[in-house]
Amino acid sequence: MAIEKSVFNQGKMQMFLLQEYGLHLTESQHLSMGTANCYKVSCKEGNYFFKEYQKEYTLQTVERETELVDYLYSKGFPVARFIKTISGNSCTLFKGHVISLQEYLEGKSYLNDLPHNLLKDSAKYLGILHSILKDYPMESSLDEKWAASISVEAVNKKYDRLLEVLERENKDPNYSRIKEDFLFKKELFSHIEDMKGYFKGITYTPSHGDYTSCQLICDGDHVKAVIDFTSAAKLPAIWEIMRSYIQAGACRNGEAFDTTDFALYVKEYMKYAQLTKRDLEAMPYVYLFQLSRSAYGYEEYLISKTENREALLDFAFWRTDICREVYRKADAISEALLHLI
Repeated sequence: MAIEKSVFNQGKMQMFLLQEYGLHLTESQHLSMGTANCYKVSCKEGNYFFKEYQKEYTLQTVERETELVDYLYSKGFPVARFIKTISGNSCTLFKGHVISLQEYLEGKSYLNDLPHNLLKDSAKYLGILHSILKDYPMESSLDEKWAASISVEAVNKKYDRLLEVLERENKDPNYSRIKEDFLFKKELFSHIEDMKGYFKGITYTPSHGDYTSCQLICDGDHVKAVIDFTSAAKLPAIWEIMRSYIQAGACRNGEAFDTTDFALYVKEYMKYAQLTKRDLEAMPYVYLFQLSRSAYGYEEYLISKTENREALLDFAFWRTDICREVYRKADAISEALLHLI
């Protein structure tokens, strides 16, 4: 779900690829994945993955990603390598957007609908990734200091502002559902001071930063490669674990959160990377802390009114329903996970 209009048309892309990479474009296909504009480009020289990053991304940010991918490749981790420009750069600029080109890996990716038989491989490669990156230098994010800085008052003000905007849109067919979600998130966040303590003593590790099913290239019943390390940072390992399981499709179509199945996912991860008792205890609360403060999807629907606002609102509804489910079962989830050690 790209959130910005592409700066390319067929002619501009053809000229760009020839000038920057010496490649002769024959066909381009826009891919519905992620929030950037991504393409499969077919050239006389072969097929490639073309990515037009959002304006917020800098050359330095993407260069860090290319260095990380090179490191993972050197360690035998399955990734899509970056293609150098004619001048030897790993990425370049076009009309204010960073552009990169990578190997195109044949396979299938999923958007919140990863088949259940691929969950085991998803957990496996996340565990291997954390093991490989254990000592890799990265900036910290979502750490104890960050959690302590989050103000309940500031988050409530954000939701109050959104409620004001919503009241001006009270004829919107989604009005009642959105209002109900905002009031729930405000209520949930009122308990957040108790959850801040769960960020203390947990495992922080260099990680993908957005390890979800749409970042996995799959071939049949196994994961072939992991892609898109743009958001890589040092994070709570348990945040990435729980988020990856849920984003794979948990609780779609109103199903209950399967605590037993989730415990099996975590168990598979722990074959490749260690977790402590504190990690297992804190996992649902760390997840809730971050998700409860996020208004992603609602803001795009009500304020920026992006082109794909309906799809983003559906995603927001689903994530809030996940919040409700995890909140109800948080203690039971912790207890199930603690039985793994």
